[in-house]
Amino acid sequence: MSTTAEARTAARTAVVDGLEKLRAAFPLEARVRGASPAAQATYGGVLRAWLGGAAPQAAGFAADALAELLRHDALVEEQGDLGCYPFSARNTGIAVRLAGGAVNAMCAIDALAVARLAGALTRIDGRCETCGTALAVQVEANGGLDHDQAEVARVVWFRACGTHNSCSQSLCRNIRFLCPICEPASPGDVYTLPQAAAIGNAFFAFQAGFVNGA
Repeated sequence: MSTTAEARTAARTAVVDGLEKLRAAFPLEARVRGASPAAQATYGGVLRAWLGGAAPQAAGFAADALAELLRHDALVEEQGDLGCYPFSARNTGIAVRLAGGAVNAMCAIDALAVARLAGALTRIDGRCETCGTALAVQVEANGGLDHDQAEVARVVWFRACGTHNSCSQSLCRNIRFLCPICEPASPGDVYTLPQAAAIGNAFFAFQAGFVNGA
């Protein structure tokens, strides 16, 4: 096997392993698909509101459906606003520009998945977790990255300790951007931007059906 072929195989393996690891750590799709019809309809409504460019408020949705989704950690309430992975109602330091305005993403992988969910080109603004350098990444409407964007940054998934009730308080805070030259400040798995985008797009692919009312 040539060096190039070996590299491609290793890159694909990293994506498959990363996706399996993410689904095992946070089985979001299984939780949403196992929710009641009313909760699923509410979930779609919350996602559609986010794609409009602003955090939806809990007061705009049925309380019982919200309570069910909150128990499943499919939604996260922050002072009356509803976070809905990949979107965060709190400032995470990772912003995604949509046509309707800038929104916060839960983590670096989540940010890379927004463009495909929205079906629109997005720009991500964040910082290197190690040195603090400002980073900007443009993601195409199909969730892909142009060649000139592929090496703008990387993504690190730190090996976290401790547990929290919400993924937003634990796993998400440990998936961050790195600049092209810095090494992680603590142990973790490092992905290229295309690898991280592929993981995010696959993880959140199920949401399209709920956005479209399926």
